[in-house]
Amino acid sequence: MIKRFFSAIIVTVFLLSQPVFADGNSDYQQIEQILNYAANLYIDDSVTSDELMVDAVKNLLDSNPELAKELIKSGFAALDEYSEFYTAEEYQQFNKSMNHVFYGIGVIIQPIDDYITVMKVIDGGAAASAGVMVGDRIIAVDGVNAVGESVDKVQNMVVGELDTEVSVTFLREDREITYTMKRCAVNGETVAYAILKGNIGYITISNFAQDTDDEVYDALEKFDAEGIKNIILDLRDNSGGYLDSAVNTASLFVPEGVIVSTVYRSEWENETFYSKLTNPKYKLAVLVNENTASAAEVLSSAIQDSEVGVLIGKKTYGKGVIQQMYEIWDGCAFKITTGKYFTRNGKDINGNGITPDKAVENTTKKIDLSNYTKFDYTQKPSVGVNSQNTKAAKERLRILGYYQGEADDYFDYALSVAVSEFQEESGLFPYGVLDISTQKELEKEFSELDEIVDNQFFAAYEYFGGKKSDLQ
Repeated sequence: MIKRFFSAIIVTVFLLSQPVFADGNSDYQQIEQILNYAANLYIDDSVTSDELMVDAVKNLLDSNPELAKELIKSGFAALDEYSEFYTAEEYQQFNKSMNHVFYGIGVIIQPIDDYITVMKVIDGGAAASAGVMVGDRIIAVDGVNAVGESVDKVQNMVVGELDTEVSVTFLREDREITYTMKRCAVNGETVAYAILKGNIGYITISNFAQDTDDEVYDALEKFDAEGIKNIILDLRDNSGGYLDSAVNTASLFVPEGVIVSTVYRSEWENETFYSKLTNPKYKLAVLVNENTASAAEVLSSAIQDSEVGVLIGKKTYGKGVIQQMYEIWDGCAFKITTGKYFTRNGKDINGNGITPDKAVENTTKKIDLSNYTKFDYTQKPSVGVNSQNTKAAKERLRILGYYQGEADDYFDYALSVAVSEFQEESGLFPYGVLDISTQKELEKEFSELDEIVDNQFFAAYEYFGGKKSDLQ
């Protein structure tokens, strides 16, 4: 009788416990519930579920020390989207990428939704030679998934030793394209400039590195020598960088007064940055978009609030918080959000962004075939032949993602492979000869591609009296 009664107790407890561990709960919730249940049942009532959780983590790390840094990374990721822990290698790469000192493929990337997306292809880089295009989304590096990863993580995957190869798989529209590229020295400059027709200056800043303000100063010296007063400042897709660099850049344009104010947890750290410029000499049209963020928004807001220029484009990202970097043991470091900033006029843009003075959307149009070599549809070249049609095919196959070489007129073996692949995917006989049917099918697919119409840039140019036709 006693044995049967004891069995009934066990069965009753088991049945009562089942709803506690519902299948719909997350792994963490189930662990938390199990440990809480164990603490309540354990003979020593001084034991708590929190103590059990701490001991469980300690025991797990003792057995698997390699998980320690992953656990720390997860902790920082739980704070906000900007705080992050770096291993020694990741921190070294972070510093290089911030100051454009690294060996990579020559692209500027930003996160858009779950993808790290190419925002700019640097002239002369490996990506430009291979045919990588703005808008391409990185989905894998050397076969390792990159979807959902941070910019820093993907950057670290792509960069490496000089002259080593890296294979990057992109998603272009709905087609996967893999380019194998040799890493090269990436141009360390963050500023590019030009003088446009009508004596209008153009400056684009990719991000704010330590020397960006010096680069802008050099560009302005060139403009001063030409008597240029009207400047288009392109901050689109600029994700920010060093606050000091952005403040110093702002002091070159913004009239005396507040540039930006920073607020920290401890009031004694709060600081207001000022411009001492008494006689601003430039009129600005600043290009911004949804990827203009952080330090770039500091500069944009100071220009807008001081009325020394107008903002043209789309509402900015809205990152009004400040991160600081702390170096710790073994070369590791962490970046953590420590403060917020407020604009010249006291606005909090975090999560709100900056609304441009003139809202302008870029559009797309079908690719302009007149900019590319034409097929004559009379010759069908193969390996070893020089031909106008070969050059035309290379230009198109590079953009479509089949060919990675230079777009010259020599029919090499690599082009034959690319033509075969295109033929197979297009339902043509895959024999690598650029016959008339292949030329027509290639032209058909190429003509259906879209290219961006930079209405924002045209609007800035016209703001200073320029004519769109002068740029085409």
